[in-house]
Amino acid sequence: MMKHMGTNQTDQTNHRRAANRRAALYRAARLLLSAALAALLLLGGADPAGYAPAGDRAARAAEEPSTWLLKWRDGAQASPLPATRTLHRQTHPAVVDTVRPADPGADTAEWLARLSAIPGVEYVQPNQAVGLLAAAGSASGSGKVGAKQRYLEQIGAPEAWKIARDQTKLIIALIDTGVDLDHPDLKGSLVKGINLIDEAKPPEDDNGHGTNVAGILAGHGSPERGNVTGIIRSARIMPIKALDKQGYGDEERLGKAIMYAVSHGARIVVLSVGLYRYSPYLADIAVYAEKMGVLLVAASGNDGLALGSLAEVKYPAAFPTVLAVGGATASSKPEPRSNPGPEVDVVAPWRVFTTARGGGYEEEQGTSMAAPQAAAAAALIWAVHPTLAPYQVRELLRQSAQDIGTAGVDDATGYGLLRIDRSLKQPLKPDAYEPNNTRAQSRRFPLGSAIAGELAGGADRDWFKISVPYDGELTLTFQSKAKGSAMPQVQLVQYSSALARSTKGTKLGNQTVTWKVKKGINYIEVGFYNSQVELDLPYLLTTGFRHTADAYEVNDKPYQAYTLASRTQTITGNFHAAGDRDWFILHVETGGVLSLTLSTDSVRIDPALGIGRRGEILREIDIGGEGEAEVVQQMVVTPGSYYIRVHDAMSAQASPTAAQYVLKMEYRQKYKDPNEPNNKSYEATVIKPGLSYTGVIGASGDNDWYQLRLTAESLVNLTLAQIPQGVQMKLELVDRRQEPILALQSRSGQMSVQGEQVLEAGIYYVRITASAPFDRQYYLFTLKTEPVEVDTSMERSDGSLEVSES
Repeated sequence: MMKHMGTNQTDQTNHRRAANRRAALYRAARLLLSAALAALLLLGGADPAGYAPAGDRAARAAEEPSTWLLKWRDGAQASPLPATRTLHRQTHPAVVDTVRPADPGADTAEWLARLSAIPGVEYVQPNQAVGLLAAAGSASGSGKVGAKQRYLEQIGAPEAWKIARDQTKLIIALIDTGVDLDHPDLKGSLVKGINLIDEAKPPEDDNGHGTNVAGILAGHGSPERGNVTGIIRSARIMPIKALDKQGYGDEERLGKAIMYAVSHGARIVVLSVGLYRYSPYLADIAVYAEKMGVLLVAASGNDGLALGSLAEVKYPAAFPTVLAVGGATASSKPEPRSNPGPEVDVVAPWRVFTTARGGGYEEEQGTSMAAPQAAAAAALIWAVHPTLAPYQVRELLRQSAQDIGTAGVDDATGYGLLRIDRSLKQPLKPDAYEPNNTRAQSRRFPLGSAIAGELAGGADRDWFKISVPYDGELTLTFQSKAKGSAMPQVQLVQYSSALARSTKGTKLGNQTVTWKVKKGINYIEVGFYNSQVELDLPYLLTTGFRHTADAYEVNDKPYQAYTLASRTQTITGNFHAAGDRDWFILHVETGGVLSLTLSTDSVRIDPALGIGRRGEILREIDIGGEGEAEVVQQMVVTPGSYYIRVHDAMSAQASPTAAQYVLKMEYRQKYKDPNEPNNKSYEATVIKPGLSYTGVIGASGDNDWYQLRLTAESLVNLTLAQIPQGVQMKLELVDRRQEPILALQSRSGQMSVQGEQVLEAGIYYVRITASAPFDRQYYLFTLKTEPVEVDTSMERSDGSLEVSES
């Protein structure tokens, strides 16, 4: 879900309460379904053949979007879609249809599969909801305004104003909940915008968040007069309302808003929204905006503390051409609540005092309050350097940032704290990574970002080091930024050790190369093929990454399922392709208890787990959300084969993600007693002398009864072996009236007991018990008999025995 990264105190509190109630009701329903499913699993229940239980289908349907975005590879291929209603068609930057099933009751998965298979369709992705993500802990509006706007000094705004304070030559588009069009500190800076919720109405803010952001950009007032000063004194702000009163919208509307801004002359677009799922639709629009000379500025997210190591920079901030802005504390330290990641460019103060809906002022916090600070800085840079391209503005903001984290660029603060004064005073360096002419001087190149450099003649070599999180494919896009003359051949060399691993050449002004790489540090060397070239070549490098298929592929279909041994084990896998499903099969021979835990190392994955006996239902377990583990506890499995399916539930065709999942399988073999039921004497298993019998004491109070029938007086030998460690067992021999004859009791640590008894012809019973139940091994009960022989030499003529006395 895409959400805002700021707060408004009254409306947003009400919204949060309503949203929390909805979330609680939904989660309660899912938990009830989970409990019912757990009961079925523990009972070993089975359903008719099918895909998922009706209740689970209904729960998942509540999560599904109402519309989808379908992109055509070539607009000329666009054609009517079967069983589909097309609601809207976007023609730039590509032909994208907003669609939904013509039949509301259609099977969505099957419908999506059919659409994806149509020639010319590049992708079908959900048009998911976007909404507010409040940063908790907003303060009241009391106190002196000046003291509450100290953040302006922190980013060097007063010094910057000595150079530039106004920017009326370009438009800054603010895509949000709208703006308070009558706020005294804002109305003088507003230009015509649009309300995409209701195009018949003006983009009036009925939530408050957009007004907060607008005040940071261009509040008119001054602290001396008790109101808010924005970073730009005179500006042109285009309010675009793409989120409703509750702070919700969708991806299509967000894309439409960006396209409106680009087509209506905006040079900067502020996006205080974000989502964790990669969106091909928004990625295309981000590339188009850059191509049209528009700088997108977006907030990184506010989940750093809540998600810990799972946190990632949200999209669109995570796209390479978007300026990603994180948060900093008032003491210029990394703000721990701000989402970290290699895509972070700069950070700005997390807490601000700004304009509020209704003509007032309030304190707000979050990366959505940091993003407009960087956007305002970009606007002032263009006031001083109007010919710079968007990528150069990004570079200047990076170059002028104050390093406040780990030395150099880091995931928490990017290149450092925003310093507007420095960005206006210092010139743009064509290559700020110099000196990096040798491997020893290589500079960090954050994965998933775009950086600018320059080759200064044939002898220049630019070295970079890229930290790759997993084995996979590293992509590098080289773009020449030279104007005019043809580009000499450029050589790109990848090193994974001291020796060059792979060399690629490029003569094109825009070319992407790919290398297979191992996890860890990889080095890239950029230089002219001909060392005698006398030319300065500015360039842009963009990195990307895709996982190598995991060790269990190919296992995308049930008939390709990877066979797992019936034991406790851990499986580490990934989703290396769009819509990847990983299937496994478990063959159970003796029965047992199975527990599964599916987790991930990134919030960009919503892990989902399916399990079912072959030929029966596949039960879907998707209770948690993005980054949350799914669990199946103590499922009783009987002899047979079981399918296990793992996938990313972000969407039906979720994009590949640079992350992993871990499936932990705990399997406890459970032996089934072949003689049950034999808990009562009248259920006793009839035994034959000379044979051995196996059994388990499956529960507390379990008694295993056996019946012995003797046709003649016999010496009976009884052996109870394979007694489990830590368990004491007892064997009792009784007659048909259950009068005790013999008792054998094992001692602690004793693995077997044995005894013998002479018995007359008749019916006898053996009862076996244990001090504790066990079902992970069998005990072994053996009974042997020998006839009792009479010495005939002692027999008298009347048949009696002569007994000698001593």
